[in-house]
Amino acid sequence: MKIKKYFFPNMIINQMNTQFKLEIATTKNNQILMEQMKLAHQNVEQFLTDINRQFSPFAYDSLVSRFQRGDKTPLQESSDFAMIYNSTVLAEQMTDGIYTPYFAGKYDPTNLIQAWALEQAFNKYVTPLLKNPDIEGIWLSNDKQIKVATRPDSDFKWAIDINDSTKEEPVTTYYLQNGVIAMSENDFESVHMNLSDIKQTIVIGQNIVEASVWAGVGLLTTVTKFEDFVEAYDLSGLVMDKEEIPLIFSGGEIKTNEKKIS
Repeated sequence: MKIKKYFFPNMIINQMNTQFKLEIATTKNNQILMEQMKLAHQNVEQFLTDINRQFSPFAYDSLVSRFQRGDKTPLQESSDFAMIYNSTVLAEQMTDGIYTPYFAGKYDPTNLIQAWALEQAFNKYVTPLLKNPDIEGIWLSNDKQIKVATRPDSDFKWAIDINDSTKEEPVTTYYLQNGVIAMSENDFESVHMNLSDIKQTIVIGQNIVEASVWAGVGLLTTVTKFEDFVEAYDLSGLVMDKEEIPLIFSGGEIKTNEKKIS
């Protein structure tokens, strides 16, 4: 059996105060393929630029800034803003108020918007790359969220390392063909340091907005409380507590592992 050799060309996009990475998995590395990737990169960059202009809390005339000043018209004039607002309301309800779209007393759902923008950009401009038979896998990520997909006729799987900022070796590696991963890491230096005993949260799923919300919740609650959410909402992934004891969960079922990750 011949082993395939893959190439992983990637391009970086600096937008929305974070770094996005567009990457493909291919057994070829030709000019046509790179031109298609370059076009996708340009489209994603333009899309994220437009979203940032519309939703940035730092832009005076953005929908978010206007809403912060008490202007409710963004809910009527933008279906995207209304959808994001409704998503933040639902997320707050589902997490018993642990998730909140407010920062310093102002409505600021930046993390949720970044996740939503990534998913939209992926679906609109990255997914079409799979029409090229030489491209077997596609990837779009920022520093907290990853979305990948694989051609239906391919057995390729993305190897996704989950890192801990205090260690050289990955905490774990996930192998995905299609799906999303959202991550968060607690430095215990925030105002929530006495409320959470979770050091790191990784949530795997199909909806990056939902996964991102749950990953963020892990920074603000206890392992015991998070277990309740895992069972109630069929979550999959991993949390690691302050003592670096991992708690693995899949489809709402919890598997406790008492072995410390070195």
